[in-house]
Amino acid sequence: MAPYLAKHDVSAIEFCARLGISPNVFQNADGWLPRAQCFHMANELAALLGDPFAGAHVGRLTELRDLGQWGQSVLAAENVADACVLAAANVSSIHHGSDVRFVVEGGTARIIFRFADRFEFDPRHFIFGSLAVLRKVPLLAGEPSAIKVRLTASRSRGSEALEECLGPNIEMGCDHDMIEIDRELLNLPLKIRRNRPSKVTEALASTVEAAKLLSERLSDGHALGLEVVARSIGMSARTLQRRLKFCGVDFEDLLDETRRGEAIRLICEGVHSMTDIAFRVGYSDSAHFTRAFKRWTGVAPSRFRTDAQRAP
Repeated sequence: MAPYLAKHDVSAIEFCARLGISPNVFQNADGWLPRAQCFHMANELAALLGDPFAGAHVGRLTELRDLGQWGQSVLAAENVADACVLAAANVSSIHHGSDVRFVVEGGTARIIFRFADRFEFDPRHFIFGSLAVLRKVPLLAGEPSAIKVRLTASRSRGSEALEECLGPNIEMGCDHDMIEIDRELLNLPLKIRRNRPSKVTEALASTVEAAKLLSERLSDGHALGLEVVARSIGMSARTLQRRLKFCGVDFEDLLDETRRGEAIRLICEGVHSMTDIAFRVGYSDSAHFTRAFKRWTGVAPSRFRTDAQRAP
């Protein structure tokens, strides 16, 4: 916002004071404002400068690297597909109440932006700004002609000025606000200069993160598939699988080993029933758990508990 205000010779500090907002909240990417206040600020900005597309201009001036961990995760992606997945999965780190979906259908991929609940103020400028930022994600491939922008806003006088921020491929009066991408773009690498961690560091970090998530969510049972875990830690299933493989780890083996270790820990505590332990490690009934435990240890869980209690 500050660069846009500066272009119009308006002090960002004075603007915040006018709205009763401390500018300190914007000193780092982790600062937060209530969403209604963000909408109000965007609308006041547009009114002050007489710019019907102020939000889009602010979004255009916003660099991904300045958006904290969200931007850093997007810039660390290997290709457009991974960048889009990360942008959608991690949006809650910068927007509370925003709902961003990445959908691939046929020859087209879409980043769909919407709000999860009702809003007090007109969100138009916030939407313009968000789409201007989200467009930067596939734009990292360097193929702007393959990117289109769909807006729910109706075409109005002067709306051609949006092309400066959202590119020439704009359609208005649509059912959803979204960025539309030719599917061929998804596998292209990102054309940016960056200092990235080594493949070894990335692979190890992803493996540890996946193992931690599995341990925390074992009771989810069948829901703990590769795609669910990958999405939860902010990457595509293909990327997670590749990084696990780099460490010599198979996802199903990792899940199995996590269940085994947690089951043994719970049995040794001696305070849980076998039915409760079965549920805690992701099995819907004790029979399936018993068969798995015999495969892991060679003995039934009840025998394992007895032996553990007898051990000095």
